[in-house]
Amino acid sequence: MGFMSGTKRTGSIRMSGAVLAIALASVLTACQSTAPVRPKPAVLAGPTVPAPPEATQPSVPAVPAAIATFSFDQIKGVPTDKQQDLAKAIAKYAQQRNLHLVRRIDTTATYHVWGYLSAVGGDVGTNVTYVWDIIDQSGNRVLRFSGVEIAGGVNDDPWQGVSGGTLDTVAARTVEDVYAWINRLPQPSMAGAPAAQAGVGATKPPAGTL
Repeated sequence: MGFMSGTKRTGSIRMSGAVLAIALASVLTACQSTAPVRPKPAVLAGPTVPAPPEATQPSVPAVPAAIATFSFDQIKGVPTDKQQDLAKAIAKYAQQRNLHLVRRIDTTATYHVWGYLSAVGGDVGTNVTYVWDIIDQSGNRVLRFSGVEIAGGVNDDPWQGVSGGTLDTVAARTVEDVYAWINRLPQPSMAGAPAAQAGVGATKPPAGTL
């Protein structure tokens, strides 16, 4: 009897386990059938990235070219001696184009011009990159233009390989872009700047400019 009794108890435990498993399965099935269906999360698009400054459209000049004045307030990245050469060349070409320059930081200037230049040694020479911003009296940038010139020399100090002729060309191209903008003309391409005028140096720069 003891053996039979033990067998019955084992069977009872097994049956109880089977019943419990069935009950749990029923509960889980009921929960799954009654639980609300959650929609899959939507894939969100990334934030809108504004166009870089070079890609933005320039503002239309608010002042006629005949009365607009320009102050080249800062030319960063250029050694002091070469900065003076560049400033004189800009003044020279500005006079040829009848652009009216005033002294630096002149609060009466219609537009303030900020320049950023860098010289980096390359495989065939020194790459001189320039970026110019034209700022109106309210502090808004109305034009940004840029370009690259290749100087012939390569040195440990890249600026040592930048000749006065290269700076003269940068000045000529700079003035041409300013002139085109203030006169509402198409912006000249980097290849279409006045290379022929870059060697003209007979005109004396206006006194007191830059």
